[in-house]
Amino acid sequence: MIASLHRILIIGRNTLTEAVRQKVLSVLLVFALIQICCSIFISQLATPDLDAAGLFTEQIKLVKDAGCGAIGLFGFFIALLSTALLIPQELDKRTIYTILAKPVRRAEFLLGKFLGVVLLLALCVALMSLAFAVTLYWQESIGLATVEASYGTAGDWQHNAHATEMHDNDVAHIISQVRDPQLVEAILLIFAKIIMTAAIALLISTFATSWIFTVITTFLIYLIGHGESLARIYWLAHGAETTIWQSGLIGLIALLIPDMNSFTIVDEILAGHQVPWHDVLNLLCYANVYVIVLLAVSVVVFDYREL
Repeated sequence: MIASLHRILIIGRNTLTEAVRQKVLSVLLVFALIQICCSIFISQLATPDLDAAGLFTEQIKLVKDAGCGAIGLFGFFIALLSTALLIPQELDKRTIYTILAKPVRRAEFLLGKFLGVVLLLALCVALMSLAFAVTLYWQESIGLATVEASYGTAGDWQHNAHATEMHDNDVAHIISQVRDPQLVEAILLIFAKIIMTAAIALLISTFATSWIFTVITTFLIYLIGHGESLARIYWLAHGAETTIWQSGLIGLIALLIPDMNSFTIVDEILAGHQVPWHDVLNLLCYANVYVIVLLAVSVVVFDYREL
């Protein structure tokens, strides 16, 4: 067991090293970092006519939306491309035969490769989250400086109790928006969604003959995952009479296609609504179970694949 885990870790480390050297993934990560850092300028251009009362509320919200959006979008593409290319690259280079000729099981090879992708995605999300935090801190600094400048024109406001209270409220309002602890929940949910995408791509790549097929199929499943729960709710809400076969088909689709639409609670977090931690943990558990099931199926399919 320990030897098997050691082989998985070695394969995962080598996969991470190879993935970091890929120019396509590096370019995607650089574009993501640029978009996150530029979100502060975009927010200022998008809200030029707001007064001081509403200016920073809207700008901070735009920075949050742009930052989390960039993490989710570029994380999705990095997960999709890095996973779709795993097995095809090994087959093209014929290195997979060298690896499997050693005392390495196919399951160890596959799990090691997926571990490398997870480490890569964790690294990318961490870097993008760091850039996101710096951008928010920058926005906070601009907001606090503007507040101090606006009150500075009012003369000796420190000796006015009402003005002091308003100043403290404005400062606290900006800080509470920027340092929102629920952003941690949002990042965790985005990361879980990205890992689910990678697991879907891994399963498809175990039987696909082309990485393009893997990319297209995974993308379609991703889109269906955002719509299947809404379609199911619409079907049931309108009282449609279903036979046992139709109910079974609906249940099968719900079982095979992940409910990506549930992760839209990230939008609720970014809108400033309170989302309980138990809701976030339920989604994280759902993502973990789904990934584990996909990995188990991927191992079975890869074991029977002719190489």
